[in-house]
Parts: sequence; structure tokens; C-alpha cells
Amino acid sequence: MKIANISTYPPRVCGIGTFTQNLLHSIVKTGGHETNDTGFVVAISDHEQDYPYGPEVKLTIQQEQQADYLEAANFINLSGADYCILEHEFGIYGGQNGVYILPLLHRLEIPVMVILHTVLKSPSYNEKAVMKEICKMATKVVVMSKMAIGFLDEIYGVPLDKISFIEHGVPDIHFDKAKVKRNSNWRAKNLTYVRPHQSQQGN
Repeated sequence: MKIANISTYPPRVCGIGTFTQNLLHSIVKTGGHETNDTGFVVAISDHEQDYPYGPEVKLTIQQEQQADYLEAANFINLSGADYCILEHEFGIYGGQNGVYILPLLHRLEIPVMVILHTVLKSPSYNEKAVMKEICKMATKVVVMSKMAIGFLDEIYGVPLDKISFIEHGVPDIHFDKAKVKRNSNWRAKNLTYVRPHQSQQGN
């Protein structure tokens, strides 16, 4: 399966981009072995920045350039991608409350999974309208907190059978204790723990 990922991406400093990078690596490699799945990134750039992206980034969208979103939709449709993953966070897509992402989603000819990193309990009218439209066009909506499921159901009217809960997780990083000590210039120390005095008072 070939997967198109729409998100910010390193070296742009953004936690969503780091999440997307780790997700993409886990898709194409499972347990350290190559899989039959492939993927590429359509990266969201900000402030007209020209980032030195890696080869997995096949196209960039300037955040506030509406025409770039339409070009990206055409690119994805012609790329041979089977599925699209959209990482959503407020502030990373252009237009009022990220409205520029909607025409892109409208034009996609493949299924879309949306990963919501924030679900607002008290959205503005426009925030709610954009979020509802995104979820309406999505084949699957993924959240990382159980509270968000209730918000989507009660506030945004998203059907429960469309929502999946997946815990955020962390990348599988090998911890080398000796290397960390060397790099941090740690020294062996004896630590003494002193328990604070607790007064006993009757209730």
C-alpha cells in the first residue's frame, strides 16, 4: 500500500512533524524489517521558509498559499497513493481556522484518515464548522484521548463508528546508559533521601 501523509515535517520545528516522521518510519518498517508499504509526505511549510527536507517529502505547501493546496490534491491523486493520512492540529493549515485544507480534501479521490491532535471542547463557530467538515470527509477519525471521543460525538456530531482511539505512544529508542553518562559528564554520586517530617493531626 502506498500512503500519502499531509503534515508538517522535520526540519521544521513542530511536534506534529516529528510524530509524522516516526509514523512514516513505522509504516515502512515493522520490527526493523522492510514492509511492502511505502509512503511519502506533502509537507506544510510556514512563513515562506524553504526547508531542506529529506527525499520522502515529494511536495511542499506554503501554509498561506491557497493554490498550493489544490496543487497538492492533484499531485496526490496522480501519485498512485492508495490512502491518505492527514495530521490535524490548529494553526498548521492556512486560512481562518485552517479552512484552506478543505478544498484539498474535497478533491482527493482516495480514502482519508484524519489524526486529530486537539479536539476543542468549546470551539468557535468557525473552528467547529471546519472540524465538522474535515471529519465528514474522513473515512476514519483517530484520536489519542478517550475524552476526545465524547467531544466528537456530542459537540461535532461525528458518528462513533467512524472514530478510533489509539494511544499516542513514543518512538522505540535504544537507551545506552554508558553513552549517556559520557555525553552528560555524569559522575557517580551517593544520594541521601531525607523524609520530611509529617505532623499528625486528628480529624
